[in-house]
Amino acid sequence: MDESAGDIKFLTSDVPEAPRAFAAKAAREIFGLEGTLKALPSDRDANYKLASDQGDFILKFFHPDEDPAVIDFQTEALLHIQRHAPDLPVPHVRRTRRGDSMARVTAPDGRTSIVRLLTWLPGAVLGEVSPAPELLHDLGSTLARLDLALRGFFHPSARHTLVWDLRQTPALQAHVADIADTGARRNVEAVTDHFVRTILPRWDVLRSQVIHNDANSSNVVTRTDDARRVGGVIDFGDMVHAPLLCEIAMSAEAFTVGADDPIETIAEIARGYDQINPLEDDEIDLLFDHVLARHAMASIIIARRKVARTDSPAYLLDHEEPCWATIDRMLTIGAKAARTRLRKELRFPVWCPTGERDTPESEDLDDQIRRRHDLLGKRLSTFYKKPIHVERGRGAILFDANGRAFIDAYNNVPSVGHCHPYVVNAVSRQARQLATNTRYVYSVIMDYAEKLVATMPKDSGLDRVILVNSGSEANDVAWRMATMLTGRRGAIIMEEAYHGITEAIAALSPQDGLGLQPHVRLLQEPDTYRGPYGPKCEDAGRKYAADADRAVAELDEAGFGAACFMIDTSFCSNGIPDVPSDYLQEVARIIRNAGGLVIADEVQYGFGRPGTHMWGFDFHGMPADIVTMGKPAGDGFPLGVVVTTAEIQDEFFRRTGLFSTFGGNPVACAAGVAVLDVIERENLMENARLTGERLQKGLRRLMRKHALIGDVRGHGLITGVELVTDRRSKTPAGEELARVRERMRELGVLVGKEGRHGNVFKIRPPLVFGVEHADELIAAMDLAISEL
Repeated sequence: MDESAGDIKFLTSDVPEAPRAFAAKAAREIFGLEGTLKALPSDRDANYKLASDQGDFILKFFHPDEDPAVIDFQTEALLHIQRHAPDLPVPHVRRTRRGDSMARVTAPDGRTSIVRLLTWLPGAVLGEVSPAPELLHDLGSTLARLDLALRGFFHPSARHTLVWDLRQTPALQAHVADIADTGARRNVEAVTDHFVRTILPRWDVLRSQVIHNDANSSNVVTRTDDARRVGGVIDFGDMVHAPLLCEIAMSAEAFTVGADDPIETIAEIARGYDQINPLEDDEIDLLFDHVLARHAMASIIIARRKVARTDSPAYLLDHEEPCWATIDRMLTIGAKAARTRLRKELRFPVWCPTGERDTPESEDLDDQIRRRHDLLGKRLSTFYKKPIHVERGRGAILFDANGRAFIDAYNNVPSVGHCHPYVVNAVSRQARQLATNTRYVYSVIMDYAEKLVATMPKDSGLDRVILVNSGSEANDVAWRMATMLTGRRGAIIMEEAYHGITEAIAALSPQDGLGLQPHVRLLQEPDTYRGPYGPKCEDAGRKYAADADRAVAELDEAGFGAACFMIDTSFCSNGIPDVPSDYLQEVARIIRNAGGLVIADEVQYGFGRPGTHMWGFDFHGMPADIVTMGKPAGDGFPLGVVVTTAEIQDEFFRRTGLFSTFGGNPVACAAGVAVLDVIERENLMENARLTGERLQKGLRRLMRKHALIGDVRGHGLITGVELVTDRRSKTPAGEELARVRERMRELGVLVGKEGRHGNVFKIRPPLVFGVEHADELIAAMDLAISEL
């Protein structure tokens, strides 16, 4: 039958004539094979199974109207797979007696066809078995291997016009009226309208290549020795250049028909695929829409062929009503629910759009809080009266579950920005290659240690590295070093200090609420705003440091002795005071003279945050015996570090033989190397200096405008803004700060609070925080204070 005007090629064409005797003659004369022929069903070409003494083959007579270039495309693709992935279970091209990959024949009706011979793959087609989850998973994996083999292949005819190509959906919409059932027709119209209007325009940004495009229940066979495994993929007649997810969608369309749980079927195939060829976010998010569109396409094609041709294969006609029912079931599920479940099934993060600061907030907070309380308890604290349900971060921005954007001016954990792509890729690549422990030798740990040591001050002697998993662990190791090497048990720390959560380090963290331990002494805060020695006192640093003499003497008198002085060089928990420039130098001198070690806790101030120096202890001019690092080291990936001298490390290891199973694992080291690379290549230390200067300058302008701001201080990308109800008495304005902070949150800007009175804004953003973010923070604080 001739095609109707306006029809897509082969939409309504009949199968060409190729009688058995004609086929046998072609097999004998062209390929030198004789045997038994069995006709096979097809909706476009004439196919036979040829059983011969040289094996079984499939003899294909292409439709006379098929473009020879398209046949060459399919044949060259098979030959490409044979060359580059010979183990893939696909048919191989059997050449003619003359050595060609195909030949031309004239059928009894006078029309010329191209004939090709492929090897036969044994096994039951999946339509004859009940596809178990293992089989569907293996199907996905096989398709992924096939697509990887085709990744570098292209042909001028790869973008040919094909009726089963979802790109043809707009043209097929003209035939929706052929669907006899009113409800089914209405559903198909809705699906195709949505696909053409919303999904198809996104194809330009999806990964695309040559794909098989037809791994349905008739074109996939099981292994003869294990019906739970795929034995082969056949029939490459619908190959086309299209988005990769169409490969999964086409296959899933075939196996979701009649499925009790179509999403689980899609997920099982996708899981197998993702295991071999990892899917991207857009692909998993659009997969459901593509499967649904394939069902709609099948419904239109079947309906059109029922109207316009006489010999549609029974397998297509029998597919019609089940296809309608599947569309109805999937529409009832809905794209949003399907996307949520597919992400969960494939262990993708929760879907989160990327919006703006004026995007409405997520409305599911109550459910999330209830679930959190049930699983984690009610005492796990959150920020803000109305907590933020965050699900995505990029750079200096956090997004809630609805896509509402918040400027993050608080978090130093993502030191080089939330989810920095360079760090993410480094972690992902290393995780794909090796994740083990330091009992083995591998290069990335040396690469990291070497790169990290190179950032230490020259002639400091800080050239040995110990890797653990957190800042708490690093400080715990440093404390053990100090007590072991000095033989003393006393610690000197700052008032309000916080250094971690291990039992030993919690004792050095009075801010944690455990109370002052007998072996610990606190130093008076070197606060030139509230303390007895202000900015006009020329020797304020020395006078504040003299308190260290008192602490040393008390520890000696109590029989502990001073093992160490541990200091957070940012002084964050003290409210980020303007510390006199010589203060830490003088304290370090006193501690060392007393026989103690100096431990610089760089968890908050390290990695270039001062803007002028890589490390806070170097910024203060303080010598250090041990340097500890934590959360920012891996940009959110667990990584803790101790850097010390060879003398200290050698003696410590001689006595302990310290080993951490995960400390220094290759993935953590890859994250660490990547963080240092980004800081250097993106000049983030200079960004910290310039942005910090702009931020502090802008905040001082606000100070002139608002009497509530008593002081602005900081250096680089760490800033404290102290609020007072009266500048003369310096009465802490803790309640006012809480209200301003809540209002800034409503305006889309997140900041912390510090200080013993809770009246100091802690502004400690990721190092990628730029001048545009600083300006928005200043504007938000200005508005929030003005509204009090």
